[in-house]
Amino acid sequence: MSIVTNNPAVLKRKGGQPPVARVKIDAYGLDRLCSDLSAGDTITAVAARLGVGVSSLLDWIEADAVRSARAREARTVSARIWDEKAEQGILAAGDPFELAKAKELAHHYRWRAKAVAPKEYGDKVTQEVTGADGGPLTLAAVDLKGLSDAELEQTKALLAKAARPALPK
Repeated sequence: MSIVTNNPAVLKRKGGQPPVARVKIDAYGLDRLCSDLSAGDTITAVAARLGVGVSSLLDWIEADAVRSARAREARTVSARIWDEKAEQGILAAGDPFELAKAKELAHHYRWRAKAVAPKEYGDKVTQEVTGADGGPLTLAAVDLKGLSDAELEQTKALLAKAARPALPK
C-alpha cells in the first residue's frame, strides 16, 4: 500500500513509527535528491541507493507540492546532462562498433532529454491555417445596419445554429 500523505497519524505504523522507506527518504532529504537528479541520476537509481522502492520515493515526492515542483525542476536541469552525454559518447567512440553503440545510446539520451524538458529539447510543432484550396484566409465584413429587426433576428438564429456542434449521423 503506498502512502501519499504528510499526516503523521496516518504515516505511523502499529509500532508508532513511520514506515522505514519514509525514514530513509526523509534522512536523505530533498536537497540531496534534487542535487542527484540535477546531476543526471534517475529516480530508480536514487531509490536503489536508498534501499527503497521506486513507488515509495515517487509517493514521497508527490505528497508535497514543493517537493514535487523542486524534483520536476531538477529533472528538467538534468536534460542538459543527457544531451551532453549523447554528444560525448559519439565523440569518444574508437571504432565502428563503439560508434554504433554510442549512436543508439545518444538516441536514447536525447529522447530522455526531450521527455524531461520538452520545451527546450522537444520537437518544434507549427500549425498553419489556410483558406479554401490551401489559399489565404479571407475575411469579410458584413454591414448589418440596413437590416430590419426580423432580418437581424433571423441572422442571430442562423449564427446560433452555426455555433452548435453538429449531431453525429
